[in-house]
Amino acid sequence: MLRLFFLLIICAAATSCNQLDTVFGNEKKAPDVTYSYACLDSAVSGSKVNRTLGKAGDLIRDLAVSEDAITDEVQSEYGRMFHQQVQESGEFKLAKDQRIQQQLNKVLQQLLQAREKPSDISYAVHLLEDTTVNAFTFGGQIYITRAMWRKCASDEALLYAIVGHEIGHSEMGHIKKTLQDLHLSTRVFGEQNAQSILQITKLLTASFNQRNELEADYYGINLTNDLGYDVCTAVAFWKEMASNENRYSQVEDFFRTHPFSELRADCLTAHIRTNFNKACGTINRQNALPQVVE
Repeated sequence: MLRLFFLLIICAAATSCNQLDTVFGNEKKAPDVTYSYACLDSAVSGSKVNRTLGKAGDLIRDLAVSEDAITDEVQSEYGRMFHQQVQESGEFKLAKDQRIQQQLNKVLQQLLQAREKPSDISYAVHLLEDTTVNAFTFGGQIYITRAMWRKCASDEALLYAIVGHEIGHSEMGHIKKTLQDLHLSTRVFGEQNAQSILQITKLLTASFNQRNELEADYYGINLTNDLGYDVCTAVAFWKEMASNENRYSQVEDFFRTHPFSELRADCLTAHIRTNFNKACGTINRQNALPQVVE
């Protein structure tokens, strides 16, 4: 583990952000839509050191396991295997509600049809009997808890943004990087230790993933807007979630894989205003996060 971590540091010191951007090329984005991550600069994940470490990790990952090896078909197969395993293990309890399932299927299909440059990943959406407000995805398999669905019950636009966010994780290559991590961990540490090492690596670089979460937010918002739904409902959702969170802490921020909800709402507000010329309220500058001093 220390060997891998020191490799990240060495690569970060030897390679500039601009050089790494040249190696990886431009990210996939819908035409005429800008993606700004400046709103994360006030969080730990937005610091120059952490951004460079994250890009260094990408470089090591790509040198060790080619992105070309993680095809859409491979991702889809991992998703199917994952879904089968969690059902057999009983970890997830799938809800048997035909009405809601039909709604989820409709939302998924409309969002998939709205993609600008669609992948060949096979998607499916599932309702889970769970009281936690949550949604997640792996290999094209999307899971929405009943508690999350209830949050969206009064405004379907939010459901489109949430499902669109999960699609974004696959379409923007985030799941591919997770699979590269898994392959790399298995190769370096052996199959028996790969899972624990992967978890440690995720913990050490948790704040880097905040950018991916925001990128997926933007992707879902873009699709939702293209379908004619009110994207400001997503801003209202994250403001509501922020009321249940602790006050900002840089220590907690480092170990978070998701941006703080208040910051998330501010980022989406700015994205919607810039790209869709729509105001979703005023960004609360009095509660802005402190700048990280490097």
